[in-house]
Amino acid sequence: MPLIKSIYGLYLHPEVSRFIIGKMERSSTTKSVRESVRGSLKTAYIKMKTPENWRKIILFVCVVALGIDPLYLFVPVVDSPNFCFTFDKKLATGVSVLRTFIDVLYVVHIISNFMRYSNGQLNFHSKPKWEPYFFIFHTIVDILSVLPSPQVLVLTLMRRSDSLVSREILKWIILSQYIPRILRIYPLYKEVTKASGTVAETKWIGAAFNLFLYMLHSHVFGAFWYVSSVEKINKCWRLACPDIPGCNLKFQFCGQEGGNNIGALNTSCPLIEPDQITNSTVFNFGMYIDALKSGIVEVNPDDFPRKFFYCFWWGLRNISALGQNLQTSNSVGDIVFALIICVSGLLLFAVLIGNIQKFLQSTTIRLDAMLEKKRDTETWMSNNNLPKHIRESIRKHDEDKWKSTRGIDHETILKSLPEDIRQQTELHIERNSLNSSQPRRRGEKEDATRNDERETHHA
Repeated sequence: MPLIKSIYGLYLHPEVSRFIIGKMERSSTTKSVRESVRGSLKTAYIKMKTPENWRKIILFVCVVALGIDPLYLFVPVVDSPNFCFTFDKKLATGVSVLRTFIDVLYVVHIISNFMRYSNGQLNFHSKPKWEPYFFIFHTIVDILSVLPSPQVLVLTLMRRSDSLVSREILKWIILSQYIPRILRIYPLYKEVTKASGTVAETKWIGAAFNLFLYMLHSHVFGAFWYVSSVEKINKCWRLACPDIPGCNLKFQFCGQEGGNNIGALNTSCPLIEPDQITNSTVFNFGMYIDALKSGIVEVNPDDFPRKFFYCFWWGLRNISALGQNLQTSNSVGDIVFALIICVSGLLLFAVLIGNIQKFLQSTTIRLDAMLEKKRDTETWMSNNNLPKHIRESIRKHDEDKWKSTRGIDHETILKSLPEDIRQQTELHIERNSLNSSQPRRRGEKEDATRNDERETHHA
């Protein structure tokens, strides 16, 4: 750069030369960044090509897919001023595209399973005579899990019919496909754990995975609570409409030509808290009264984040409280939903406590072993009546050894390695120890030299 700068300084104005040199430096920096990114992507691609990492990626995709499907339940929205409901078409289209992309990835996995099974590489860890049946069962589950039934039903019915809400088709189609999408995770999990020993390579990844499962349940319960709230208000309108003159059920779906139910349903379905209902003729919304009063079910295309996070918070709050604060109606469906939330909260809390306990035990087991060894050493020194200075030397040695190894038995690890790898490892460790000791020795020599000079100066 100094040579370039001097050449440009001879022929160009200083400002122009600084501009050119700065631009060249920025271009070289951009090139180095681009090369490093390209190298990282290439390394990641090479790792993805291995069967173990591919299975982990598919397992991660399947878990993420469990969080995509409940987004369909946010598609119905209520138009309270007009006493009708409609559908969020943009949200339905976006979720359908995302779900289709994930399903395409899993279809590639299904095809690879067919190829592996035909080559005898796919093993279900069962008796040979049961292998074909297990393969057929898992194949059926995989095919059922990628059927585009939510995309087809939502994108077709929401434009011309209210049956997605009035007949609860949307909720049951998502629930019916949720079962095979959960079942397909088990064989993937078994393959990953058999090949790699564990799903998470580090404890922090395992902790994040468990936290994600906890958050996933909150999201799922919140989404089902939302769509059930829309179904509740629709059910109330359908029950009240036949007894009101001028009310027509076909106008419950927004956009129908010929009129509306504004005047007919204006005083029907009041939003009253369940514990304040004194008349049996008043419709009891139960646990869904909060969704209707908060306005999250209302039509507002740009308000999806508020809707999503409010329902997520509702699910997280009630799972954490084990559903104790839920005020249900006398509907069997509401009671079963509350029971599922309560039992799921208990199970998730037990799993979370178990994982925390396992993590604490894994972090303290070496420390406990060190303390026990320290007590044994103290007992041995006392039984042999060792002098004080020897005891201090032994304590200092044990402390330095713990600081350097942290309780890891290096000798056992080296003995378990093949001879060629063990020799390379020992050579590398010796080289590192020599390199780390040289600066320390140089510092000690410099300190000794300074002390000698100081003594000579005083003399």
